[in-house]
Amino acid sequence: MKRILYIIAICAIAITADAQERFVSGQPFHSEMLGMDLPYAIVLPADYEAETDTRYPVIYLTHGIGCTPDDWNDRYIQFENTLNGLEEAGLGDFIYVFPTGLNSYYSNTYDGKFPYMDMFIQEFIPFIDGKYRTIADRDHRATIGFSMGGFGAMVLPLKHPETFCFSAPLSMSFRTDEMYLEEPLKWWNEQWGSIFGGVDQEGEGRLTDYYKAHCPYYQFTRENLEELSKVKWFIHCGDDEERLLIANDDLHIQMRDNGYTHEYRVKDGGHTGRYWRTCLQDVLPYIEAVMTGSETPAEPHAEIPEKVGKNQDGGTVIFLAHDGLKRRLVKDIIRLVKKDSGDKPLAVVKCNTRWTSLEKKIRRWSRRHSFTDAQVIALGKAGREAYALQEKFSRLYFDNADLLDDETQLQADPEKFWYMSQTDDGPYYKDMGGLYKACKKSGAEFQYRVRNGVPDDRSNILTGIETIKPYIIY
Repeated sequence: MKRILYIIAICAIAITADAQERFVSGQPFHSEMLGMDLPYAIVLPADYEAETDTRYPVIYLTHGIGCTPDDWNDRYIQFENTLNGLEEAGLGDFIYVFPTGLNSYYSNTYDGKFPYMDMFIQEFIPFIDGKYRTIADRDHRATIGFSMGGFGAMVLPLKHPETFCFSAPLSMSFRTDEMYLEEPLKWWNEQWGSIFGGVDQEGEGRLTDYYKAHCPYYQFTRENLEELSKVKWFIHCGDDEERLLIANDDLHIQMRDNGYTHEYRVKDGGHTGRYWRTCLQDVLPYIEAVMTGSETPAEPHAEIPEKVGKNQDGGTVIFLAHDGLKRRLVKDIIRLVKKDSGDKPLAVVKCNTRWTSLEKKIRRWSRRHSFTDAQVIALGKAGREAYALQEKFSRLYFDNADLLDDETQLQADPEKFWYMSQTDDGPYYKDMGGLYKACKKSGAEFQYRVRNGVPDDRSNILTGIETIKPYIIY
C-alpha cells in the first residue's frame, strides 16, 4: 500500500512539474506559401487558461543562424526562468511566440523563391492571432531577436512598420558595407548573397539594390524619418563583440544624426546567451512601458556614502577632470570614487578645467605628493585635455566626454586601459564610439558602456561614475 501511495505521489509531482513548464516547443504550423512545416514554441501567461476573456499583447522572439526556437530556453538564455523572475518583479502578461527562422534572416530571398517575410506577415501572424487570444493590432505587437534573429527583429518592422510597434535587436548580425566587401566569397555566398543577391560577386557587386532595400544603413535616412519613427527602436549589443558592435554603434550614430529617437545600450559581454538574458531584463519592461503608456524604466541611482577618507600619499592618485560642475556634485563624485577603497593609499584630486589646466594640476600635485600610479576620470569638455595627456595615466575613464574634432582620428595607446561610457542621448556620442573603435584597432584593453539617459544631469553623471567604479584599480 505504501509503495502504491509513493508511486501516486511521484506521478503527482511529475504532473505538477509539467504543468509549471510554460515554454512549450514543437507547436505545429504549416506554411502553404513555403510548402513546409515550421514548428514554433510559445509561452502563455500564467493565468491564460483561467482568464478566458482576457486578450494579451504578443512578442515575437527570433533566433540566430543555425538555431531553433528551443535555443531561447536553453541553459544559457533560460527564457522561462528569466521571465518568471521579471514577472515576480512586476512585469505584466504577454504572449511570447518563438518562430522557426531557418537561416532566412527573416527576409524574402532576392529571387523570390523563398518568401519568408511574406509568409511571416501574411500567414504566421494571422495564424497566431487566430489560435491565441492576442490583441491583434500593431500597438500590441513587438519583436525581439538575437544575432541573425536580431536582424529579423529589425528588418520585419523596418519593412512593415504598419505591423509592429516595437523592435529590439540584440547583438544584431549585420555588417557595414566595407565589412561585406571583405567577407570571404564562400561565407558571403552562403550567409548573405543567397538572400540579398550578389552571389559569386566580389567588391561593389555585392551591394545590390535588394541588399540596400533591407540594410538598416540605407533605410534610416532623413527621408524615411516619419514612417520609420512609428516604431520604437531598442538596440542592444555587448562591448566584447568583434565586428558587430562596430556595425551597431555606427547605426546608432547614424540614427542620432538623422533624428531618430531610439534606445541604445552597450554592456559588458559578447555574443552569448548570458548577455542576451541580460538584454531581456532591460527590454521586456521597456516594451511594457511603451505598450501601456507608462513611465519607462530608469537606471538605478547610485548610493553616495556620507563620509570618505582623506587623500593619502604613496599609492594611486585619480585626477577628476570636469568643466565646471557644481561643488556639491564634485564632492558626491569623489565620495563615490573613494567608496569601498578601504585603507589603500588613494588620492582623488579635482580639477576644474575652466580655471586651471589638467597638466598644471598634475605638475603641482607631483611636486608636493608621492604616488605610484596616476589615473584620470574625465567628464564633458574636460575630456579633450585628458585625452591629449594620455601618456601620463595608466588608466583613463571618460564619461560623456568631448575628445577630438574628428573622431575618426582618435588613437588609443595599447599600453593603457581605456573606459568610455555615455548616455544614449549624450552630446559626444561620436567621440565615445570613435574611441571604442580606436581601442579595437590598437588592441588596447577597454570597456565600453552605453546606458539610458534621463533629463536629470546629476543622476546621469553619478550613474556614469558608478559604472566606472568596478574598473578602477586602487
